[in-house]
Amino acid sequence: MNKTLKATLAILIIVSLALAVASCGGGGDSPKSLAKQYVDTTKAMLKMHEDNPNLSLTDPKLVELGKKQEGIDAKIGQLSEADGKIFLEELEKAAKAAGLPGF
Repeated sequence: MNKTLKATLAILIIVSLALAVASCGGGGDSPKSLAKQYVDTTKAMLKMHEDNPNLSLTDPKLVELGKKQEGIDAKIGQLSEADGKIFLEELEKAAKAAGLPGF
């Protein structure tokens, strides 16, 4: 079950990322900074699940991390196409360094 949830979270993150990059605009934070924020938030969500496998989706801490992730997604959506590509490269590096599944 634990591996299934991790895989599901990884797929959810990838789909969310793809949607955010597909809606690229202009402005926002730097691609490298956004990639780091994205990985840090994802790691925090996974750690919460590892610490409590029966974690409810309505847990206040998890809801707060979800809101933070939504804010990051919004900023990703404002990246230019070139910055979107940089973001994806930085995200892959940061995720691999953090040992996140699915990257």
